[in-house]
Amino acid sequence: MRQVKLTLRPANNQELAFCESLTRSNMSAYLATRKIPWDTARFVASWAEFENLLIMANSQVVGLLRLLPEQDAMGLRDIQLVPEQQGYGVGSWAIQQAQAIAASRGFQMLQLRVYEENPAKALYARLGFKIQSSVDGTIQMVCELPPNQALKLADFSSHLVLR
Repeated sequence: MRQVKLTLRPANNQELAFCESLTRSNMSAYLATRKIPWDTARFVASWAEFENLLIMANSQVVGLLRLLPEQDAMGLRDIQLVPEQQGYGVGSWAIQQAQAIAASRGFQMLQLRVYEENPAKALYARLGFKIQSSVDGTIQMVCELPPNQALKLADFSSHLVLR
């Protein structure tokens, strides 16, 4: 077993290509099922609009968390992990960080969309997300956040013990 320090840090423009590649790779099966072609221009445009945070394990980039204020809620627009880090609690940690970020900014809800066949929907449910709607194979989920910034960030870092 080894101890891993997890942190978030803002992504920079030099990391856009890695983040696009990771997202494209992780989403390819879902998009293929729906016959949706990957749109690089759309990803690049969203890069400027979203808050792009890298998920770091020690000093290595292991994922991407993307947030966007959406009316009265914070939108968790994307979470992607490198395949080797999936299943170890890194995704849970990152979602909890998104909840804390949203609460610290005064949002009462964190919302996301997930394809119905994506196994991550079970993770979201375990972390307090409820299904709000389902349309054409896409599920809208919402997590109500405690008032008064009750969720606190631990300076964006935490430790996990990985096998």
